[in-house]
Amino acid sequence: MWRVAAFLAISIMMIVIEVPSLMKSKKRRELWTFFILLFAGLTLGITVSLGVEVQTPLEWIKKIYGPISKGG
Repeated sequence: MWRVAAFLAISIMMIVIEVPSLMKSKKRRELWTFFILLFAGLTLGITVSLGVEVQTPLEWIKKIYGPISKGG
């Protein structure tokens, strides 16, 4: 549980440091990108810290392209 709290604390610190400057300079695309990447990293970090087994992206690619490579 401490790991989850650490991830959340670090994420909040990153938001406090980065967001005001992005909002001041009106960089909306960068702000959206920042939040999307932060959310993705936070989600993966919390799931791994809780012991949930996360598949690698290679497994997802194999599932998508597997039927195509077999001819069909």
